[in-house]
Amino acid sequence: MEIEVKQDLLNKRLFMNMVENNWLAVVFANMNNIVEYVNPAACRLYGYEEHELIGQTTDIFNSNLSHNTDEIVKDITERGYWFGEIIQRKKDDSTFDALLSVQLILNEEGAPIGFASNSKSISLELDSERRLKTTVEEKELLLKELHHRVKNNLAIIKGIISLQSNEDLDDNCIKIIDDFRNRIDAVATLHNTLYTPENFNNLNIKTFVNDLFSGLNKSYSPKGKKVNLINEMGDYNVKIDDATPLCLIINEVITNCFKHAFSLTDIGTINIKLCKEQNLISIIDNGCGFDYESSKKSSLGMSLIKDLSEQIDAKFKFKNNNGTHFTIFLNNE
Repeated sequence: MEIEVKQDLLNKRLFMNMVENNWLAVVFANMNNIVEYVNPAACRLYGYEEHELIGQTTDIFNSNLSHNTDEIVKDITERGYWFGEIIQRKKDDSTFDALLSVQLILNEEGAPIGFASNSKSISLELDSERRLKTTVEEKELLLKELHHRVKNNLAIIKGIISLQSNEDLDDNCIKIIDDFRNRIDAVATLHNTLYTPENFNNLNIKTFVNDLFSGLNKSYSPKGKKVNLINEMGDYNVKIDDATPLCLIINEVITNCFKHAFSLTDIGTINIKLCKEQNLISIIDNGCGFDYESSKKSSLGMSLIKDLSEQIDAKFKFKNNNGTHFTIFLNNE
C-alpha cells in the first residue's frame, strides 16, 4: 500500500512538472467554467499574474471576435473536445491569433469534472502566411505582365515577317518565310500553354499538341484535303527546361507531315503517342513516306531536330513503313 502511495505521489509530481514547464499555455477550469489552475506559460501568454486568473471565468481569455465562449463550452460538453483557431485577448486588451485545444476531463467514474486547455499564439505564422500569399500574388501579376509582353513581341515579329512576305519574292523565299512564321506560332502556342498558374513547373504536352495541330492545320492543309490528329499522349508532363526544345521538335515533325506526307491523298492521319515504359514519343503519318537521308544535310528542319534533340540529351530516328515513323527517345534522368 505504501509503495502505491509513493508511486501516486511520484506520478503527480511528474505530471505537475510536465505541466509547469510546458511551453504551451495550460489552463484547468471546473464545470462552472471557473479557472482553477494556470501554468507559467499561460501567465506569460496572457500577461496576467497567476492570482489574477484563478477564480475568473475562461471568458477572460476570449476576445469574442471570432468565437463565443458559451458556444465553445457547449461544444466541449456535447462532443468532449474543441479545437481550432481563435482570436484571444491579453490583459492589456490586445488581441492575437491562437491555436486552442480544449478537452473535457472525466473522473474515475466517467463523470465530467472540468476542462483542460492548451493554447499558443500563431500570429507570427499567420502574418508570414499572409505575406507569402501577397508575394505569390505579386509574382503571378509579374508573370502575367511578362507573358503579355512576350506575346506582344512574338506578334510584332510575326507581323514584320508577314510584311516581308508581301515583297516581290519568289516562291522559295515565300515558303521559307512561311516556315519561320509558323515556327514563331509554335513558340507562341508553347508559351500560351506553359505560362498559366497551373503550369509553372511542368507542361502538359498533350494540350500543346492539340493547340499546335490546330494552328498547323490552318496554315498547311491544302484545300480539299483533310488531315486528322490522333493524340495518344495521355497526361504527360515535361519539365520546363525540356519543354521548349521538345515542343519545337514536335512542331518540325508535324510540319513536315503536312508539307510532304499527303501529296497523293485527300485524307491523311497523324498519330502521336507516348510509351512511358520506354520513355519515347512517336509521330506516325499514313502518307507517302519521307527520305530522311537525302534531307538531313540540306533541310533546316532536320538540322533543328538534331540540335534540339542534343539540347535535351535525346536520340531520334526516322523510318518509312507505309508512311513516316518518327521516334524520339527521351533521357530517363
